[in-house]
Order: sequence, then C-alpha cells, then structure tokens
Amino acid sequence: MGGGADMRIGIVGVHYGHIAGMVQSARRAPGSEIVGLVEADDGLFGRYTEQTAIPRYDNLEQMLEQARLQVVLEGVTHRDKAPLVETCAAAGVHVLLDKPLCRTLEDWERIRTAVQQNDIKLSMWFTSRSYPPFIALKQAIVDGLLGDVVSIISTHPHKTTRSGAPAWYFDPEAYTGPFHDLACHGVDQVRWLTGAECVGVHALETCRKFTEAPQLTDHVQASLALSDGSMATLTADWLTPQKTPAFGDTRCIVMGTRGSAHLRAYAKDELLLVTDDREPFAPELGPGTGGGFVQDMIDAWDRGEENFISTDDVLAVAEACLLAQDSARRGGEFVTIPER
Repeated sequence: MGGGADMRIGIVGVHYGHIAGMVQSARRAPGSEIVGLVEADDGLFGRYTEQTAIPRYDNLEQMLEQARLQVVLEGVTHRDKAPLVETCAAAGVHVLLDKPLCRTLEDWERIRTAVQQNDIKLSMWFTSRSYPPFIALKQAIVDGLLGDVVSIISTHPHKTTRSGAPAWYFDPEAYTGPFHDLACHGVDQVRWLTGAECVGVHALETCRKFTEAPQLTDHVQASLALSDGSMATLTADWLTPQKTPAFGDTRCIVMGTRGSAHLRAYAKDELLLVTDDREPFAPELGPGTGGGFVQDMIDAWDRGEENFISTDDVLAVAEACLLAQDSARRGGEFVTIPER
C-alpha cells in the first residue's frame, strides 16, 4: 500500500445492519475506491448500487483475482466468515468485518492462524467507541473523574421476531450465539474503558421466549474477570419489546473508586456522572465520530499501522465472547481466557 493512490475496497455480502454503515463510511472516505461487490440477492445488489454503480462479481475469488483489492468489507453469515478471512489472507488483503468475528472457537483459531501466517490486518466497527455517550464516558475515565474503574455492567438488549429474523439464526450450525453476536460490543467497551484484558469468564444462558422448535437462546449473562482486578457483568438478549423505538435500550453502569457513571444509549442517549467531589451532573455530549471510521482505518493501514480498533482487539473480543458461550453451554463453569 502507499503511494498516494486510493485504497481499493471490495464488499462481500450486504445483508445486515452494520454493513450499511461500513459501506456509507467507505463511500465518504476520500482515500477509498469501491471496486467490486459480491451479493447474490438481486434486490440487495440493486439497493447498494442504485446511486453509485459498483462492478458485480460472482464470488470473492473472482473479485480478488480481477479487481486488485487491498481491503474487503464483509457482511456474510457467521459460518462463512472464517473461510472468507482465510481467502483474503492468502491474497494479502486486509478485512473490515461486520460483527461478530466467526461462529466457533475452531473458526477463531483458523482466523488467527491465517492472519499471523499472512501478515494481514483485521478491524471491526465496534460502534460504541464512536457513539456520543460512550465517548463522553471514556473521557470521564481518562480525566480521572471516576478514579480507578472497579466494576462495569453493560447490557445488550435487541428485538427480533421469529418471522423477522433470518432463518439461520435458529440454526446452531450457522449462528454463533447471542452473546458473541450482541455483547461483543460490550466486551470491547470493557477492554476499551479499562485498558485491561479479559482473563476469565463464566456465563449462564436460557431460552424463555423463542421456545418452540427451532429454538433461539434468548438471554445470556456473563461475568468477566479482568487483568487489572476489575470485574464486568454483561448481558445479551433477544427480549426487547417491539414498541421500543430503537433496536434496544442499552445501559452501562461504571463504578469507580471516586465516582460512578450511568449511561443510556440508542433508545435515548444520556450520561449521568457523580463523584466524591461533585453532585450528579450530565456532561455535554459531542457529535459521533463513526462517519470517518473507514477513512481513519485507511490512513492507519496505509502507514502500515493498526487501526484504532486493531487486529488484537478483534481477536481478543471474539475469544472472550466464544469462551463465555462455551461456559454457558457447560452450565456456568469458570473458563480461563489464555494470555496471548
């Protein structure tokens, strides 16, 4: 890379919500050129090309061979992610992934091996880092208002219906599970807000709403131990009422040695802080920063550096989530997260 030319980006799959924002950010990035799209659904392909023409390819291999890609943006099903990354890695092409990273721990190991052997970079748009209340919360922690972070509670409620969800969400051979799918944002929040690594986890799961076959696990709760001695409790669920005005009503509570923070996001955006020295107050929320995500990524990768959401971030978050799901499926057994 380098040399001042635009970074050549290909897109594979446009089925899910995050990929829309990723593509919009790529279109706004002065340093990018979208040079190909793989999408079998004619309606979806038309939706993404009605304003700006994008060459269509039958598959990833054809696009890699003919379009001289440097980056792939992907929005494929969970079981298709590991082979996609392996194919891109073999071609020396970096990948910006829609969440989650993959379906299983075996897929995770395949991806890690491919990245290491081929020296490519991964990134993932964990949108909390670009969202106003979380930006303000991070700044409060950086400024020392809360003292040392001791405990974080982060919720990840989402709404769905059996008829509205993709059929493969109800297939455990295709869907990773709700904690990895939804609470990956929370695991990233925990690592980002504390600067610590996840070193252990235990979790429980249940199915109380989507109980008819085929079932969908609809609530998972996990407790994480962190390398700095702090702790986190995260939830992921498909229980959000249909009348909720957003996909979910997210909450985050941070308790520190000198103060606390109560955050609400998406259904309503607000942050309330209170410290030993100051009564409860709501800091002003600035603008979001997500629009420039792809440009920031391009600039970093063009310099040969990691994006601010790095390959290590992507792998660490996914491993913690997958081990949480493994713990839940084993009845809550505590699982040590390996030091990498």
